[in-house]
Amino acid sequence: LPTPQVEARTLAMLQGLLHQLHAACSHLAVGARAFPSSVQETAGHVRHGVEGIQASLASARSFQELSGLVLAQSREAVTRAQLSLEGLLEHVGQHTPLPWLVGPFAPALVEYPEDVPVDMSKWEGCVTVG
Repeated sequence: LPTPQVEARTLAMLQGLLHQLHAACSHLAVGARAFPSSVQETAGHVRHGVEGIQASLASARSFQELSGLVLAQSREAVTRAQLSLEGLLEHVGQHTPLPWLVGPFAPALVEYPEDVPVDMSKWEGCVTVG
């Protein structure tokens, strides 16, 4: 059996990780405003799931204080959050325009629409791909 000090440190570490995860999810939810409503909703669900886990574990001082139901619900919420995040990453990878991802590293792609010819003479000395 773990000592009370080890349990307390483990719970504190878990709560710290959940705090960091919540901050990241909040940042994700704000950034998702540029995406369709389904993506925004998914980001919000992830954040709320993390908030629920935080609330469940916030007052616990030992693992004995946590019921099996709370642990099972927390595990399910983490699994749902992971699946949702994987879905968000897949959506971003499939639906985000290349110039948005590439940004300033490819100014010719960003500054000029595809149907406008680009004067490549000003890009002499640059390595081109494709």
